[in-house]
Amino acid sequence: MSFKLPFDLSSIQESLNYENLSKSIQKVNPGKYSDQFKESFQPFATKTSQFMNGANVEVSELPVEYLQLEANCDLLLKLYTELIQFNNDTFANVSYDYPPANYTLAKIKDANVGGLISSKFTQLKNVSSPQEFENILMGAKDKETNGNDQVEIQTTSVKIPKTFYGHLSQLAEKHSQDFKESSNALSLGLMQVSSSYLEIANARLDMDKTVMDELNAKLVSILNEQFIKVNELRKKVYAVRSDFDSMRATVGEDEENEDLIKCEDEYVSATEVAVTEMKKLLKPSKSISLLKIFVDAQKSFFEVGYKKLTALSESLEKIDVADEEDDDDEDHS
Repeated sequence: MSFKLPFDLSSIQESLNYENLSKSIQKVNPGKYSDQFKESFQPFATKTSQFMNGANVEVSELPVEYLQLEANCDLLLKLYTELIQFNNDTFANVSYDYPPANYTLAKIKDANVGGLISSKFTQLKNVSSPQEFENILMGAKDKETNGNDQVEIQTTSVKIPKTFYGHLSQLAEKHSQDFKESSNALSLGLMQVSSSYLEIANARLDMDKTVMDELNAKLVSILNEQFIKVNELRKKVYAVRSDFDSMRATVGEDEENEDLIKCEDEYVSATEVAVTEMKKLLKPSKSISLLKIFVDAQKSFFEVGYKKLTALSESLEKIDVADEEDDDDEDHS
């Protein structure tokens, strides 16, 4: 009897962009685990397909519960990987809400690259040993001398103007200074706008940090640990099933054959273990708690925005403009 999976396992797994996912995982959790994840999942669909196409071997049926759990695990895998990639594309990019800042950043990066290349050529002219040559090319000296500068670039104060609210804050503050002498009321209003938007910009950066440090890090951890574990158990199920079916094809339906009994016991045991771990992975409470991290982070940000803008609106209403407008009326009389 031939057997066909009730869902397209290869289409689900092959639809995952492992190259992008590996890069996303490296951003959150650099190290060997992203490669381990990739190695664990990529061969799975191919090996399964090869096994299913094996000739002259009657393929035994897997329990319906097992197959449904597999399908749900693959759907959860797609959800987690797409969330990781979305978060990296958005919340790891400071200027996601203010695209013009990306152009400015690109110009700065280009200038830095040009300066770096020029600097390295200058250093290479004076090398006196192969080790020094290697250190310059690999950036060892740069890391030693420029380490503090690199840390400084990542400070919150530098990031703020790259955000939508941070840029508005900076713009309002600049023009507040311009109007100090000619219009105290407008200068004060702009300064209040600047202060409020500065706090909103900080709140947005806090939200981004929460999403990346708490949500994305946990998603990556689950992929690196639980998904890999489940996937290895699933591969084992197909491997021992292959052994069982091959043995059955060799010895026939001899129920007393010790080798066949041993293969069957291993097959049943592997399936039970995989079912247990897949059920653990699919517990909805875990995924819902992750969604709550995202929702709470956004809720905190929007609450800050609401409070600051409400207070700002009330504060702008209270600015005394009467004296300046009376002076203006007298000038026109």
